[in-house]
Amino acid sequence: MKIVQATNDNLTELMSFYSVMCDVLGEKSFLPNGDKGGFPSQAMVEESIKGGCQFIGIEDNKIVAAYILNHDCDSAYNTVRWQINAAKNEVVIMHALRVLPDYGGRGYSKQLVEHAIQTARSRGWKAIRLDCLKGNDIPVKMYQSYGFKYVDTVDITYVDIGIPMPFHLYELVLG
Repeated sequence: MKIVQATNDNLTELMSFYSVMCDVLGEKSFLPNGDKGGFPSQAMVEESIKGGCQFIGIEDNKIVAAYILNHDCDSAYNTVRWQINAAKNEVVIMHALRVLPDYGGRGYSKQLVEHAIQTARSRGWKAIRLDCLKGNDIPVKMYQSYGFKYVDTVDITYVDIGIPMPFHLYELVLG
């Protein structure tokens, strides 16, 4: 899989990719009544492309994986004690890391995480932070294998879910 920064030319295919992934995640037991909206929104993806922080994995001439790195986070992130005290622009939040099920088991999620770590280091950020919905245990094990540390659990009401849910917060301090 080749990982590249997305461009506006990728927008239609990328939104289709994320739509498929929302359907897949909507079937998971850790989401209440499935995915109600669709994450990430097209506005978030467009802004991420514009900001150079939307990345895609290409295989077989199509998008099979993607993630976003930016500084946007829920206000609940401001209520916890992180491992490091850093300004908002000194840390980055990883969002919407997804791999199409047909391409699962090939290590693509790990490649995306490694790419995110390299990207964050190259841009001089001090840490990567993320949240995982309680019960979504498979990615947690992977993040922990890369040194992400559990920080706290907070309730977050994301628009696509629609109700407050417990999210585990993780942080990787970049040395």
